[in-house]
Amino acid sequence: MPDRSALPNPAPLADWLPPRPETWRLPNGLRVWFVEQGPAPLVSAILVFPAGSGTDPVGKSGLTALMADLLDEGAAGRTALELSDELKRLATGLSTVADVDSTMLSMDLMADTLEPSFALLADVAQRPTLDPAELVRRRDHRIAQAIAGESEPDTVRSIVLRRALFGDGYGGEIPRGTRRSLPKLTAADVNAHYRKVVQPDRAELVVVGGIDRASVAAVVERHFGAWTGKMTAQELPLSPGGALPAIHLADFPAAAQSTIAVAMRAPGASDPEYFPALIHNRAFGGAFSSRLNLNLREEKGYTYGARSLFFRFRRAGMFAAIAAVKTEHTRSSIDETLRELDEMQRERPLEPKEVEEAVSGLLLGFPGRFERTGGVAAEVANLPTYGWGEDWLTNWPDRLRAVTIESARAIATRYCDPKAMDLVVIGDRAKVEPELAGLGRKIFVYDAQGGIR
Repeated sequence: MPDRSALPNPAPLADWLPPRPETWRLPNGLRVWFVEQGPAPLVSAILVFPAGSGTDPVGKSGLTALMADLLDEGAAGRTALELSDELKRLATGLSTVADVDSTMLSMDLMADTLEPSFALLADVAQRPTLDPAELVRRRDHRIAQAIAGESEPDTVRSIVLRRALFGDGYGGEIPRGTRRSLPKLTAADVNAHYRKVVQPDRAELVVVGGIDRASVAAVVERHFGAWTGKMTAQELPLSPGGALPAIHLADFPAAAQSTIAVAMRAPGASDPEYFPALIHNRAFGGAFSSRLNLNLREEKGYTYGARSLFFRFRRAGMFAAIAAVKTEHTRSSIDETLRELDEMQRERPLEPKEVEEAVSGLLLGFPGRFERTGGVAAEVANLPTYGWGEDWLTNWPDRLRAVTIESARAIATRYCDPKAMDLVVIGDRAKVEPELAGLGRKIFVYDAQGGIR
């Protein structure tokens, strides 16, 4: 009979590593990343261009996202509906998205339709229609989404947080644009931006699934080998940041909650302290049992959940503690967050048990990122996007295990100084501003599109 007098111990961590991708380049510069995976005849492909909303001109945020949106709205003489019908006939899914550092065309398909599916992918990338009528339709839809987003505190927090930390430079705008910027985008803007971004010389094509390398190489060469061109899109400069931390407030009259962020800038994805920061964040606010959540949710009851994260772009990033709290507890929630940060660097540094639990939790969650073909493709696509090497994923567990308690504690000296944090508050201004005034920071008031009033 099993002993039920005590809780069972967790099973040992599985000794598992993700596959390392194979890579090769075409003469035009396009690099292929290939992973043969599993017996299922399923394939996921992602065509990555290393230029995203970071290349949107000042005042025209959303340009790259709108351009990406239009790529599959007709190509090579097909209308948007005709292209959609062909994809459905092949049981192939196609989507496009632009983030700060990349524009991606993603495909999920059956292995036996690789040839016709990649023919369509090549048409979408190389011969899009970019129909002005479709542009108006998609732009108007995005404007409507932006207007709807202005009623969502989380969306406004994201807009204001980026503006607060990055200004009007690189990373300072949400990729999809705002109601203020989207109406300015024209067909000429989209066509010019397409020519600057969607070119093969720096493109990356990720292919993952139940198919062999020779088949992939042949199909890629047929449909992408003759493509020529050079990417010329230029990213915005990184702004120097604010001279002094401040409070950034957007008014949501009569809101029952305040959505808050306590944040500061951080290095980008190539930060040499990337892995110690993962462990620091896991213990501070990256798990349900983290210090921040146990305080604000479990002990104080201010919120349904509080969390923290390091959010990395290629050239810069941020560390932020985030929560939606009861309006009457806005100031006390900020005070508690600042106190937790201060204690992390002073009287309550990371404990060995916290480091052990953080490493264990991160390792246990790691294989789940590779459960599906599309998940593997997305992980591989991050490698060229953020300048990580081919061995990044296979070395990830060992690099995490190699973090010492000293290096994890040292993160607190960089990111846990309460006096260095910017504060973002989205809530009822009439109720929260008088309390915020006592924090000794200048208060900037924003509209829902990130403009300072």
